[in-house]
Order: sequence, then structure tokens, then C-alpha cells
Amino acid sequence: MIRFPSRARIYWLPLVAIGLFIILLFFSLLRLSGVEKNMRSNVDENMLWVITQAQLASHRLQEAAHRHAMGHTDAQPEQHLDVLFSRLTLMDQGPQRRYIQALGFEPLLDNTLEQLAQIDRLLPLFLLDELTSDDMYRNIQPLLATLNRMANAIMTEEWEATGERLDDYRDSLMQVIYSAVGILVTGLLLALLLLWALSKRRQAQEALTQHLDHLEDVVSARTQDLEDQRRRLADSINTAPDGFAAFDANGQLQLINARLAQLLPETERIFSPGTPLHDVVTRLYQTCVSTSAALPPHQASAQCDIELAGGEWRQLTLRRTQSGGHVMRLADITPYKKAAIALENALERERGISDFYRSFAAMVSHQFRTSLAVIDSGLQRLMRRHSGYSAEERAARYQRLRDTVAHMTELVDASLLTAQLDAGQVSSHQQPHDMIKLVRKACLLHQEVPGNTRLLINVVIPPELKTLQISCDKALTEHIIDNLLTNARKYSRQGSPITVELSHDAHWAYCRISNQGDVIPDVEQLHIFERFYRGANSAGQQGLGLGLNIARTLAQLQHGELVLLSSTPEATTFQLILPQAPQAGQHATQTQAGGKEST
Repeated sequence: MIRFPSRARIYWLPLVAIGLFIILLFFSLLRLSGVEKNMRSNVDENMLWVITQAQLASHRLQEAAHRHAMGHTDAQPEQHLDVLFSRLTLMDQGPQRRYIQALGFEPLLDNTLEQLAQIDRLLPLFLLDELTSDDMYRNIQPLLATLNRMANAIMTEEWEATGERLDDYRDSLMQVIYSAVGILVTGLLLALLLLWALSKRRQAQEALTQHLDHLEDVVSARTQDLEDQRRRLADSINTAPDGFAAFDANGQLQLINARLAQLLPETERIFSPGTPLHDVVTRLYQTCVSTSAALPPHQASAQCDIELAGGEWRQLTLRRTQSGGHVMRLADITPYKKAAIALENALERERGISDFYRSFAAMVSHQFRTSLAVIDSGLQRLMRRHSGYSAEERAARYQRLRDTVAHMTELVDASLLTAQLDAGQVSSHQQPHDMIKLVRKACLLHQEVPGNTRLLINVVIPPELKTLQISCDKALTEHIIDNLLTNARKYSRQGSPITVELSHDAHWAYCRISNQGDVIPDVEQLHIFERFYRGANSAGQQGLGLGLNIARTLAQLQHGELVLLSSTPEATTFQLILPQAPQAGQHATQTQAGGKEST
């Protein structure tokens, strides 16, 4: 493991050296700037020149006055007076006056200016020879003495100031030299620190390189282990009895095993590479026939059963991984599902049979008691009053007793047929039959029933329809038509006809039976095919409420259907739908022509 010194120990010495270097450099520049400023400040030298020029101008004024007294016309003392006046005026202004004030000669300067003003007033008199040269000399001599005194003082001050400046320059120079030495030392220290840092950096790079090499070896070994584990996992997934599909954290499909293609149709379309999980689930739902539940991808774990074409079942499980992805598992549960469905159907059938027998027992006990009471009452009357009845009256009473017995027989037959249907004992043996013949036969039988001599049944057949071959079980179909005609006869208004209309399309044959009676309310239409259900218009009519339920079940058993087509004040129409037989109508025989037949 590589150990590095703390940051404080690494940086404090270079920081101190850099700080010292900056301080010394700044100090050296500051001292040099001060020296340069002092060297440029030459007020005292200028003052020495000004006082010297003033002293020289005073001597020349004195000389010019003397020459004028000797009769030299070119002496021009007034010009020399102006020069002297300009020199003194310069000394009385700016830094020169402040310098003289600092030396304490300000009263002397003011006195000199007053003396110069006095000479300026006397000079015109001297030039007009109204003033003697001795008088002029006595007025100029004090000025010369004052200027000489000021010049000596300024000279002395200049030498002292020059000495002090030289001492200050020497001290500043030594300080700059010491600072330069300090800068040199700190520079060497920084150079040594830089060399030390470069050495440490090289050592750190070498150690880091060794560490990286070690990490590469570890990563390579770990990668190889992971690759081996992945290969083993892939082999396990590919040889698993279930299908698997893996999705990444973004929901994109990553891989599927070979078993998945065997368990699902259209695997390449559903599980195309890179397909999002949501699209895969949507395509699965589109492919399957039905599902037991929805499969939301956002849940951590979800499961449902899907039914495929052909009656096969698959169990689909979706689980979220720790990395945020998903794993989909598909298992073949067809044997278990079929067993479960069979068991559920058996339980439902048993439950229905149990409910049927409970309802049947209550209904049959009531109907049988009523019928037996009618029979018993009729027989007792015949026994007591046998001789009092005529032959016609006895025949009528015998007929009512037979009708009651026939009704009991119908109850028993309907109950037995319902029980057989629930037990799965009724099967359909479908063969080609002519629906026109079956309908005409059933209508003829209802015409011949005693007591229905006035019943009118109209059979409506399209003129071009000579035969209508259907695939059906003859006995079951005759039972359905007989039940519909019986209901139409029972619930028709007195004297109204029953209409039977036949038609067909490319695949189906239709038989519509209509009667003119009371309208069936919409509420009752929803329950009319249920067992033991009897509408409000069935009051006073014999029956158990099983006929339409049995008829519809028999129609569905033949891959057909029985529906209530309409119920209006004009007519109530039931429609029987059965499949046509293959090549229907090719070997038909000619039957009677005409669009409407009355029997």
C-alpha cells in the first residue's frame, strides 16, 4: 500500500520559501525606489547654484556701479540689478524658499529683498550722478555680506546633506545586497524543493505504475472469473427447462435462451434485439389468446398465466434485479393448467347440478303435486258421479286426465335431459340434413296435436331456396324446433298465426319462429334463457322454465346459437342459427315453389 505524506508537511516549507522570496524582493525594490527618489530630489544642489548665481550677480552689480563711477558708459548697472533681482525672486519662490525657511534664513532673505528694493530706488539717482559711488557702495555692501553668509550656510548644509545621503545610499545598498543574498538563498531552497518534488513525483509515478499493473492483473483475473461465471450461467440458462429473457436497467432486451423460442410462437418478432420491455409485454398480449392477469413492468415482481393458440398455457414471471433490470421467465404449465381447468369445470358442473337439483326438487314437487291433485280430483269425481256423466263428458274428463299425465311426462323428460346435459351425457352426431324438411315435419306434428285444429302455421321460404342442408344432429334439432313451436303456440293470442321463416348466408342457416302475443319486457329478455326462469306472461301456463335453456344448450352443442331476435307488439321472434353442411344445395331436389306456404 502506498503511503503519502500529509498535505501540510508537503506544502509548508515551499510556501514559507516563496513567501520569504516575495518579501525580500519587495523590500529590495522598495529600497531601490527610495534611493532613486532621493537621487532625483536635488533641491539643495539647485539652491546652491541659485545662491551662487545671486552672489555672483551682486558682485557684478557692485563692479558695474564702480565702472559707471569711473566713467565707463557700457557698465549698465541697471541690467545687473535686474539679473540680481531675478535671482533673489527665484530664491523667494517654491522649494527654494521652503529650503531657506528650513535652514532658518527666511529673515535674511526678506532683509536681502528689502535691501535690493532700496538699491533699486537709489540706482536712478546714481545714474544721474546725484548719488556718489561711495554711497552706492555702502548700500550694496550689506547685500553682499548677507548673500555671502547665506551661501556659506547653504554650502555647509549641502555638505552635511550630501554626507547623510551617501550614508543612506550605503545602508540601502547593503540592505539590497542582503535582500539579494536572501533571494538567492530562497531561490536555491525553492530549486532544491523542486528537485525533491520531482524526485517524489517520479517515485510516486513508479509506485502508481506498479499499483496499476497490479490492478490490471487483479481486474484481468476477476474479468476471467466473471466470464467463466457468465459462461456457466449462460449454459445453465440455455439448458434450463424454462425460457428466460434479460432486460437492462433501461428496459432494453439483452438476451434470450433457446428454450424461449420453443415455448412461444413468433419469438423473433416479439423478442427482437433492443426491444423495450413494455413493447415485449404488449406483443405477448397480442399473441396470446387470453391472460389470467395484467403484467405491469414497473412492479418489482409480477406473474400471470397466458393461453396460446392450441390450448397451450405458459406461466410468465417478471422479476426486477438489483441493478434495476428485469428477468422474464416463461414456463410450460399446459398439463397443470388443463388439469386445473378440468377440475374447475368439474366443480362448476357439480355446483350447477347441485343447484339444479335443489331448484328441480322444489319446482317438480310443486308441479307434480298440482298434477297429481288434478288427477286425484278428477278420478274421485268420476268414481262418485260416473253414472251422472254423459259419454261426451266422461271422454272430456278422461282427456284432461291424460293431458295432465302427458304434462308430468314432459316434466320428467325435461328434467332428465337437463341432468344429462349437465353430466355431459348428451353428444351431437352431426350429419347433413335438410332444414326445410325438419321444419315442415315439426309444423305438421303440431298441426295434428289434438286441440290445435284451428292453429295456423305459415312457413316462409325464399323462392330460389329448394333445399337447405345443415350440419346438425337430427333429434336435437327437432327438439329445439318443437320447443320453439310449443312456446309460440302457448303464448300466441287466440286465432293468431305462427310464422316460420327460413333463410341462409354463405355459412349459416337461419330459422326464425314468430308469434303474436304479449311483449317480453327488456328486463325479462336478459334472463329468458336462464334455468327455471318464467316471465310474467307465463302465469297460468304449465312448465318449469327449462325449455328455452335446454334448446339454447342443444343449439350451442351443435356449434350454433339460439337468440331472442325481437319482441314487439307485432310479434315476438326467436332465431335458431345452425351451420350449413359442406356443399350445401348442390344435390338439392326440387320442392314446391312459392315464397309463402300455409299449412
